[in-house]
Amino acid sequence: VALAAMPDRGRAAEVARSRTARWRCGPPGSMIGSFALAILFFSSSARDARAEESEGEGESKGSDILEVMAWCKDVSDVLDWGQVLRLAKVECRYDAEDDESLRIRCSPQGLAAALDGARLVLELSAERTFACANGVVFLLSVALAYGRDTLSAGEAARAQVLLWQALQENFMLDASVWPVKTFDVLNLFDKSPATLRFPAVEVEDLISSVTLLVPRCPAELAAAILDRFPGLRVIAGVENEVPDAGASWSYFDDAWERPTGAVLNRMLEGVETPFVLVVMGAALPQGMKDLERLVGVLQSRRVMIAAGPVVTEAKVYMDFCFQLNLRHYHLGFDSVYRHSLIFDETSAASIRGSWFMEQDAETKEGPCKLCETLPPTFTARTNALQAIGFHPLLDGEFALLDLAIRASRSPLVEMRPAEDGVPDYTNGRWLSPYSGLPGRRHSGVSFALCPHVVSHELPGLGSAHLYGRSDLPPSGVAAAEPWFADDSAALGPAMGGRHDARHLRPSQQAAMFMEVNNLKEFTGPDRITRHFGCNLAKTNCPVPQWVYRGWAVPPCCKETMRHLLFYIDDVFRDMGIRYIITDGVLLGSYKYGTMLDWDADVDLHIHNDDFPRLEEEVQHRVREDGHHLRKHENNNSWLLQANDHNYLLIELNRRREFWDPDAVWQLPVNGRLFPAMENSHVNISTWYGLSFFRHRLRHVPEWEEEHRPMFCATPYHYNCVDETMVPSGKDCQRVGLC
Repeated sequence: VALAAMPDRGRAAEVARSRTARWRCGPPGSMIGSFALAILFFSSSARDARAEESEGEGESKGSDILEVMAWCKDVSDVLDWGQVLRLAKVECRYDAEDDESLRIRCSPQGLAAALDGARLVLELSAERTFACANGVVFLLSVALAYGRDTLSAGEAARAQVLLWQALQENFMLDASVWPVKTFDVLNLFDKSPATLRFPAVEVEDLISSVTLLVPRCPAELAAAILDRFPGLRVIAGVENEVPDAGASWSYFDDAWERPTGAVLNRMLEGVETPFVLVVMGAALPQGMKDLERLVGVLQSRRVMIAAGPVVTEAKVYMDFCFQLNLRHYHLGFDSVYRHSLIFDETSAASIRGSWFMEQDAETKEGPCKLCETLPPTFTARTNALQAIGFHPLLDGEFALLDLAIRASRSPLVEMRPAEDGVPDYTNGRWLSPYSGLPGRRHSGVSFALCPHVVSHELPGLGSAHLYGRSDLPPSGVAAAEPWFADDSAALGPAMGGRHDARHLRPSQQAAMFMEVNNLKEFTGPDRITRHFGCNLAKTNCPVPQWVYRGWAVPPCCKETMRHLLFYIDDVFRDMGIRYIITDGVLLGSYKYGTMLDWDADVDLHIHNDDFPRLEEEVQHRVREDGHHLRKHENNNSWLLQANDHNYLLIELNRRREFWDPDAVWQLPVNGRLFPAMENSHVNISTWYGLSFFRHRLRHVPEWEEEHRPMFCATPYHYNCVDETMVPSGKDCQRVGLC
């Protein structure tokens, strides 16, 4: 398989060899050599199997969505995913009953090719993302299940992080032709060692134990680093070499043209010390003593990152410590932390009163809060940061916030049951009532925020911060506003990229951050909500991106459906057309008085006598009002859309069910009353069963499960009942699935 989809294969191999040699990721050419053998082998077998394969694919030609998004047909970035899929189908067989890993059996040549593809994903992930999540899941899961012993500890950890990320982005993987299923991948995570182990590290001296990483380092910041951390190894993005720096400094000369996420990933590849001090901005600890204290926290506790608060030139204190609220495309920040670290147990156990005073407090180790976010200056375990990595397309504090989201939401550290069943954090380790559900054995990590180590911003180099301040300054302009504007210079010389680099403009980075994290609303600590949604004039809802994954409806999509429902209600009332609400919107009215979070359309039942008027009168009215109405091919439905290229639907249906227009009820939906069938609960019970008030997952009919099995195992985005997890009809909220 020609997996490296570049016009000049020789040039592609040379680039990969040079990069490998430069960053010492392995013997030069080792990856490319074995990969080329896999290419030579599979190209011939793929040609032999092409006729058989095209015959099988012909059955599903009608679905462009499946071909492009699930099969990754004609989707190429650095890898030719069509060739990867052919490798998966021809050389690997699903449902090997005697296999306890992924239930996949690959030929020796197929396994070798998959391993080389996985290594290429690992190598290139430092600077790019991949267009085919399903393909990434296949390559990395096969590598971890059947070739883990060929991977280094760092490669295996990085592969687990990337696999989990791709699993969140998978598109109908279980229903596709890829020979790997989410249920088995989740079980693979539970059987695998934790990504982060926190081994004990002996520190003889800081010079040999810590590397300082500064993605953008102005001359003034470089001078301060030389003064405060003499002899420390430094990797810095600079425009000119730093005078008197010596051999301990290494340089990147294009750091202002590239996202700091990509720059830091490449810097991390050159780090050989167990710890790193990352300075993303202009705030520095006071010196070696502060650095020693932060390293001491990492040595004594099972945490990935330790940091102190930042104090600005104007003496504003910011600790950047928040819990992240993530739900239904919305990101929020909560300052209420759940756990803390205490180092002086004797002091902690003392009784406090007006007579008490802590002696020599300045010489003792103070406590640390455990947070899900971190400040732009922090100390980290190198192997942990290398495993998680930064998003290569994100810049500045957006890259930092993205790291925090993935670190807190990925299975990185091992959980263990608490004796009393109550989650706890004791002796630096999470205790949790591990439920036994697939993918729940490991948990995310927190960061230690320690106020006894303060980083001060250097005069003249400070900048605005994305999530540092919760107050609204006297000017009335939010402190975070520059992060959503167009001027990179407003972020300061140590944080902002080139002003003429469009992809590094804060507004572009904000949109990119929201897109890669599937977010539509950003509510900062300042309680200002910024919307990244859509409007009715454009294709505002890429429906397949969420409806086929079982995700909730994005806020702007739900607003479009609400607008269309209210609009057609006004039209029908004005024209005297009789109708009732049915199906999901009726269920939502009974349960909450609103549309359901997972309902992808709105169904209305038009009275049979009025149905012909949709074609005779309503479609002309809709066109005049700037919307779009089209007849369904079954001739029993009309579909109302915001426009001809927006596929959110209000279905106007003709059905056999009888209802009396003179006896309709009025039920609430999103603050307005809508007509519904008399005794609507009987109608709902017919469609959804007599337990419709339970918060259960959607029931998939047996015929649908038989023809398109979903396995119901995609993490976070369950869209049906899996008998192994939730007995049919039971409350899924009680077992933690919704």
